Amino acid sequence: METRLDTFNGWQMRATVESRLTPAGEAKYYIIEPVTYSEYSRIAPRTEAEARGARGPFDCSDDAFSAAFETCRRAIGNVIRLRGWRDAR
Repeated sequence: METRLDTFNGWQMRATVESRLTPAGEAKYYIIEPVTYSEYSRIAPRTEAEARGARGPFDCSDDAFSAAFETCRRAIGNVIRLRGWRDAR
């Protein structure tokens, strides 16, 4: 199991990926914990970018993390757009 952090527009993203062996003995990678994000602050609560549950399989861990962080970037973009819309009112 591996956890990585990344940033996007000043927001922190977190994803965890686990490898599992197939019956053929090949390693496949799964996103196993909710992908979360928060504004880059220790006091900001983390928000889930997607529902819980394993997602995959992916052929390598980098592909799994790329998919997880893409989900986060979309969710963060939505939050930023909603704030802009709310502030424009």
